[in-house]
Amino acid sequence: MKVIFRNKLYSFSYRLKVKELMKNLNLSSEEFLVVVNGKLVTEDEVIPEDAEVKIIPVVSGG
Repeated sequence: MKVIFRNKLYSFSYRLKVKELMKNLNLSSEEFLVVVNGKLVTEDEVIPEDAEVKIIPVVSGG
């Protein structure tokens, strides 16, 4: 899978759950959202090997 995070490309050659990917990249699911092949996913979803993944920061404000 190709993972794009902060304009950097990471590559994984095996399936992972979203929460495993976040742990590997040392990221918090409270601070970032994961989009797999254009679809927002939850922590428990398995990411296929051929997926394109984007990790985007959560934006909040008032």
